[in-house]
Amino acid sequence: MNIVFSKSYLEDLFIGNVKAYKEYKSNPQLVKQYVKTINKLKSITRIEQLHQIKSLRYEKKIGDLNGISAVWVNKQYRILFKESSTESGNLNIDLLEIEDLSKHYEK
Repeated sequence: MNIVFSKSYLEDLFIGNVKAYKEYKSNPQLVKQYVKTINKLKSITRIEQLHQIKSLRYEKKIGDLNGISAVWVNKQYRILFKESSTESGNLNIDLLEIEDLSKHYEK
């Protein structure tokens, strides 16, 4: 599966370029968990697999975040992303677009 990062800092954190991001530089455990979670997402090919990995706590968002899905990095942070597939009605995931790494209840 392909993963696309919509914001440059998300890709920077994934590849280990944390220097420019003060909030994440002081939290190496968060960055480590973020990379681990992205690697779990890379191994997923079907939506059912997201439900099977209980530690991800996968959920489809509603309301203001309608159309966005989320998995948890830790108790405080979550990764927001969009799922894409080539065939309509198919449960295979071809692309994940990582939207944000955010604190729960923050906008």
